[in-house]
Amino acid sequence: MILQLMVIFLFFCSFAEGAVTFVVSGALAANATTTTLNIVAPTLNVDDIMIASILNKDNQVVTAPANWTKFVQVNNTTAQRLTLAWKRAIAGDSGATFSFTKPTDNNTLFCGNISVWRGAITSGDPTTGAGTPTTSANASSDTVSYASFDPLIACHAVAVGVYNDDLTTAGTISGSDPSLVNRWDLETATGSDGSVFGYGGDSTGAATGARSHITTSTADGVNIGCLFGLEAAPASTTAVKDPIMDGVIPRAR
Repeated sequence: MILQLMVIFLFFCSFAEGAVTFVVSGALAANATTTTLNIVAPTLNVDDIMIASILNKDNQVVTAPANWTKFVQVNNTTAQRLTLAWKRAIAGDSGATFSFTKPTDNNTLFCGNISVWRGAITSGDPTTGAGTPTTSANASSDTVSYASFDPLIACHAVAVGVYNDDLTTAGTISGSDPSLVNRWDLETATGSDGSVFGYGGDSTGAATGARSHITTSTADGVNIGCLFGLEAAPASTTAVKDPIMDGVIPRAR
């Protein structure tokens, strides 16, 4: 009888482990001549999470479009600022253009991209449950450093870096839990001097420890590294079949 109940349970329930996965990054948008940065979202699904990663080569505060939430804003000297903002995708967001603005047109570059992540919680802020993001405002160097991030829960850890030079190649981030895989490496044309790159990997909730990677570029540049987490939607349980009705298990007599 106990064996029958165990088999019934296994037939009735199919488990899907909750997990966040990287989908795609859109192209890098860049502007140094107006106060508006128009970033185009890549192809995505409803309830995907969009993350906008924006580099300013000054300290002007970026204003996000309606329904976007800024969750990281950090300066590095007077020549660099990182802004991260998120939005949960709705119908019509796939391929849409989102306008981020700054107060003053000072002929200084700001640039950014939108990355897409799938499997996060479908209501509420997907960044807060995992804990407070960490940032590192780094001196001019080929090395981009990331302060240790200590998640409150198992989550998908994301590292975003910005660098005040172009023609960069972002190197590998060593370490495990999470193993951070490079997801995008984007830079402006020569002379504009800006790069944005990102990594992601699953975390059990253990502290990441300080991380870093080398960049190969035409010159050293001041840079910022940020680590944060995305909370996954709960694991789901799906009914499969009735093993007794299907004749898999004989009826008790």
